[in-house]
Amino acid sequence: MAPKVRISSKVVAKLECLGSASTGRLFGVMCDNYLTVLSFVLNPTLEQINDDDDQESQHQNSAHQKLEKKKTKKNELLKPIDLQLNMPVEIDLCGVLFVDNHEENIPEAFKDIDITDNPLLIKYSRASGISAYYYVHEQLKSAGKLEFIDEQLLLDKFSYVRLRTSVPMITDKNDFSELFQCTRKNIASGNVGFYFPSTKLFLTNNDTEDREVSVKLLSSSNASFPTGYTNAIEVEMFMCITKEKTDDTKKNYAPVLQHVKQPFVNYEFNLRIDSLALIGHNQTAPQIYSILVESVCRSLRLIERSIILSSNNTVKIPEMMHFKLPHCDHLVSIAYADTSAEKTQEYRKKLHEAFACDLTRPYFRPGNAVKFLSDYKPDQPLLEPHTAIKTHIDNFSLVSGMYSYYHYGQDNFHDSGWGCAYRSLQTIFSWFRFQGYTEQQVPSHRAIQKSLVDIGDKPSSFIGTNQWIGSTEVGFVLETLLNVNSKFLIASSGKDMPDLLEDLRQHFQTQGTPVMIGGGVLAHTILGVSYDESKQLPYWLILDPHYEGKENLSTVLEKGYCGWKGKEFWRKDAFYNMCLPQRPIYY
Repeated sequence: MAPKVRISSKVVAKLECLGSASTGRLFGVMCDNYLTVLSFVLNPTLEQINDDDDQESQHQNSAHQKLEKKKTKKNELLKPIDLQLNMPVEIDLCGVLFVDNHEENIPEAFKDIDITDNPLLIKYSRASGISAYYYVHEQLKSAGKLEFIDEQLLLDKFSYVRLRTSVPMITDKNDFSELFQCTRKNIASGNVGFYFPSTKLFLTNNDTEDREVSVKLLSSSNASFPTGYTNAIEVEMFMCITKEKTDDTKKNYAPVLQHVKQPFVNYEFNLRIDSLALIGHNQTAPQIYSILVESVCRSLRLIERSIILSSNNTVKIPEMMHFKLPHCDHLVSIAYADTSAEKTQEYRKKLHEAFACDLTRPYFRPGNAVKFLSDYKPDQPLLEPHTAIKTHIDNFSLVSGMYSYYHYGQDNFHDSGWGCAYRSLQTIFSWFRFQGYTEQQVPSHRAIQKSLVDIGDKPSSFIGTNQWIGSTEVGFVLETLLNVNSKFLIASSGKDMPDLLEDLRQHFQTQGTPVMIGGGVLAHTILGVSYDESKQLPYWLILDPHYEGKENLSTVLEKGYCGWKGKEFWRKDAFYNMCLPQRPIYY
């Protein structure tokens, strides 16, 4: 019996936003007689193959040269099957996607799918919506009634397992592929075990299905965790030094060493593995063991491919990063041999096109990489505390993307009474870091003051003082350090703030950046706006930099330092000036 089909609601929303007819491949997970579709990847288009034709026409290249270059370019395109290694283990290529009557040849389209003998076909059109079929005995048969799943329901049934380890590698310059193949073979042969630090449990190749082990048991308590972090069960890998007792009749041979004298280039390094798996809560101990082994092997293949593609006179060991796309219900792993924006630009563009991401904002820069709960440190600034607010306010527009909450007294720097605008600026700056627009560190008060002196806005004596800055200076610093432009809104008094609600709503919907507002002697950060139609009341989501205390989310929320405020929050005798940073248009 064919499994039932579930589709992520984010996949549906993304399909509705596609601008043109296309084809692609589906990625999903099989569990409990359900095939759950979690994402899709588009096939390269003719436009991507031909996008250099206009430039080529300006050169006197022969028809043969143009044809050869087009073949080369076609081979370099990022195809859906290439991205299988970038998915967490258990998320596999499971089907084909046709959008708006754009189709491929069947069964040719199914040739790369090996997770099932009956691959899935989803057809989507704006006119008729979504229909799903299984390819059974060379015929398309209806997949039945579709079910839809959101991210929270998915996490109720599955958990991320993050495996980090270091593998010592020694190889000749020309033997990289053989080295990686031997390493994978050694790991897959059962010579490794796994350790779960949070529960102090071990998992080996000898565990049977009788052992009561599940992903839930391998994780620590289900206590709440800080906002802004991705929760994953941490696991470590170790090599099994000793072997099980073998048959006494087995012959043992003395080792033979062959010494060959010849010049060679040798590489010796520790390969850092950072892999992910999405594991169902009902998996048995042997199944979990097999999944973890495949997780390491998949990561090794991904790293090997990255080294080969970037190979030159020097070998750079790739760094693994994990990314969360707004329309995917799973993480995507990327191995970067070089993390600079210039070196990764071409590959990142291919990723944007494959995952149907627009080219107006970054999604795959280092700053976009997710933060895991294991990365959390109690003394670090809180991440996006507003996401923990329980509210019944509807019809809101919010900041889009992660940021850090900066406030009085952090880093043992005493700025109470004068540093609120500096802290608001630091919050905004952190937003640009997390969105991948910059790799600069969040500037200190002194660095902010120096940038204003450098552009001639302040005298040199300004550096090191306790003098305030306002929204205009915030805009100057963003332009100086980040080349970010800003718009400004002015309210002659607090009673005029509701008149600017629509302007702020448009800002959050189009730009998504935090807004700094200064009025009187105070500065705050606006994270969103809302309007209660029934009561005809406006609200502003305020992040208050005047908080002094430890990085305690509960305290911040309970004392109202992050929360929705009504129009009474604004003083009628104060003049307000708002700095609205504009998001740069690049990827």
